[in-house]
Amino acid sequence: MLRALLEIGQTLLTEPVCPLCGNRIREALLETKLCSGCFELLGLRSGGVKGRHPLPWWAVGTYDGALRSCLLKLKRTQSNRILEALIASLKPWLPATDQGWLVPIPSWKRRHGNLLPARLAEKLGTVKPELLQRTQARVGQHHLNRRQRLTNLKGAFHSPASNQSLDLWLVDDILTTGATALAAQTALTDAGHSVQGLICLARTPTPRSRR
Repeated sequence: MLRALLEIGQTLLTEPVCPLCGNRIREALLETKLCSGCFELLGLRSGGVKGRHPLPWWAVGTYDGALRSCLLKLKRTQSNRILEALIASLKPWLPATDQGWLVPIPSWKRRHGNLLPARLAEKLGTVKPELLQRTQARVGQHHLNRRQRLTNLKGAFHSPASNQSLDLWLVDDILTTGATALAAQTALTDAGHSVQGLICLARTPTPRSRR
C-alpha cells in the first residue's frame, strides 16, 4: 500500500497537471499548460483573438462564460499557476515585444485596486510602470456607454515628459470599448512615446462591449 502511494506521489510530481482541474496534460498540449478539456471550456482557440480597433490588441480569449469566471477568480486569489497557464496560451501568438517596454494600466483605486495588469506585464517582459500614472479617481466605467466612458477618462492619465521616445505596449486585464486604453495611449503619446498596441487577457463580446 505504501509503495503504491509513493508511486502515485512520484507520478504527480513528475507529470504536469492542469492548474484548473488537476488532470494530467498530454504531451501535445504541454505548451498551453492547460488540459484540452479546460482549454475548450474556457473557449480558447489556437492563436488567441486579436483586432485593430480602437488600437491593435491581442487577447487570450473572449470575456464570457468560464473565462470570465476564471479571471474574476484570479483577481481574488492571485493564483500564479492559472495566470501562467493563460499567458502560455497567449504568448506564442503575440508580436515580438523584446525591443519595447510593457506599461500596465494602473487601477484608479488606491486601495484594493486591480493588480492583474501589473502581474500580467511582469510575466510577459520588461516593465515600465512609472511611465503611466492616474491623475485622479474617476467615476466607475461599468455602467457608462462608450461616449460617456471617453468623456469620463479624458485627462485620467499622466505620463512624465521624456527626451527619449520609447516603443511601448499597454497591458490590461480586460478590453471592452477601448476607452481606457485610448486615454492611456494619449498620455504616453503626449509624453513623446510610441504605443504599439494593447496586450490583455480577454476581450468582451462585441455586442456587450463597454470599456
